[in-house]
Amino acid sequence: DYHVLLYNSCKHRSCPQCGSIETELWLERRRRQSLDCRYFHIVFTMSHDLHPLWRVNRKVFVNLMMRASWHSLQELLLDIKWLGGLPGAIAVFQSWDDEMREHCHIHYIVTAGGLTDDNLWVSAKKSFLIPTRVLAAKFRGKFLAYLREGFNHVRPDGKEKADEEKLYPPAGMSIQHCLNLLNRLGRLKWHADIEPSYEHANGVFKYVGRYIRRGCISEKRIISYDGQSVRIGYVHPEKHAESSFTVDGQTFLDRFLSHVPAKGSHLVRSYGLFHPNCISRLNLAREQLGQPACEPVAEVPSAHQLLKKMFPDLETLRCPCCGSQLRTVFVCRRGQSSVWRLAA
Repeated sequence: DYHVLLYNSCKHRSCPQCGSIETELWLERRRRQSLDCRYFHIVFTMSHDLHPLWRVNRKVFVNLMMRASWHSLQELLLDIKWLGGLPGAIAVFQSWDDEMREHCHIHYIVTAGGLTDDNLWVSAKKSFLIPTRVLAAKFRGKFLAYLREGFNHVRPDGKEKADEEKLYPPAGMSIQHCLNLLNRLGRLKWHADIEPSYEHANGVFKYVGRYIRRGCISEKRIISYDGQSVRIGYVHPEKHAESSFTVDGQTFLDRFLSHVPAKGSHLVRSYGLFHPNCISRLNLAREQLGQPACEPVAEVPSAHQLLKKMFPDLETLRCPCCGSQLRTVFVCRRGQSSVWRLAA
């Protein structure tokens, strides 16, 4: 005798229970188009002074941050001084840290190589892609320039911009205050991190894939709730003095809901050779790396097929209490079919 709670699926992108199947489908598409080469994991961060601007202009802000980060990478990697080729890249925007506080940054998975203008594959060095200080400075300059342009609501031809291109100042600040802030941040050092290259992309894809759905926290991190406060485990406990932290219930809800993305915003994007418009150049790269042409997912696997792939022992259901194998004795499908009775 035991009880198990099984909730109906809400299919919301920030639900910590829903989205496993969608994440697995995303991973399957990435595996099909991945290149057989090493990969770099790059993280772009920004000053926390820009968080008020992000809260008011979430969708536009993310668009500009994504554009600035990719343009910085693209410009440097196309330079023969560093690589001289167009790489494939996957970008994932994340707005929280280990304690669910505001911390806007972007994860990039970048191929350690790219296609030259002559469509020849060129590989990057195993332990070096581009200098982090150069990349951070380039990103800072482009991002701040795009933000300044966002506050100008008129195009060069005199026509007014669309709403999805405009930036608005936070409450209590004017546009001039925002421009002064951008000027001040332009004199500070920004941070970009490039981790040592990985042999293949599977591990990095899984790392960023868990941020696509589920929101800023998974249920297994919630250790306890006493009616007043919530105790939460850190994702990376090695980076903290304690393995967990505690917040009151209201703070937990405020932090969780503050990271729900704006409707229609795209937090995961493909660039370079992985962009849908570059499928022909992607296949040229795959040919030179000894891989067959990329075949898109024609038929979406069923939920049952994906679950069997994710959990190979799914068919062998066992009692969570005694460990005995469970056998179906009664299945009722109301309003769909007749009642089935199977021998125990």
